[in-house]
Amino acid sequence: MLANSSGPLQLPEELIADLTELQLPDTGPSAARPGPQRLQRDHYSYWAPLRSRIGDVDSNQHVNFVALATWYDEAVAAFTLHSIGTGGAGPVPDLPPQSYEIHYLGEVTYPGDYEIGLAVRTADADSVHYEMGIFRNDTCLGVANAVGPRGDLTDEALKAVQVVD
Repeated sequence: MLANSSGPLQLPEELIADLTELQLPDTGPSAARPGPQRLQRDHYSYWAPLRSRIGDVDSNQHVNFVALATWYDEAVAAFTLHSIGTGGAGPVPDLPPQSYEIHYLGEVTYPGDYEIGLAVRTADADSVHYEMGIFRNDTCLGVANAVGPRGDLTDEALKAVQVVD
């Protein structure tokens, strides 16, 4: 921020013109920020515990984007295994989400024990729309929306974790 003791200063017109030239084209409306209910533990019905590893950390000592996306995949996989009830026998269902929308709200660091809460927003014959939140104790550090294949997930399993508005 450009400021002095009396507060923010007006940016010079020349700087504004230079920045305008660098502006990316409008790609449409930005994603809506998560509602306050998404930041509460009681919004989620299924929980997957996770522990950060030193290999998850970037140069700023935060868990990096790829590791965090993998954590969300792990939560969906744990929910799927629990719901289908394979008991650890047989092949692991290949049902990771194909798309994510992730909102960062706080720092996920190492060392740390975390939980990812999972709820189902909607499901149809082919896909499941997940809502997830990463928590350290009662603090929500991020939320994600994901869409993945339905596979063998039953109506009963999905209803058990479905969001009720």
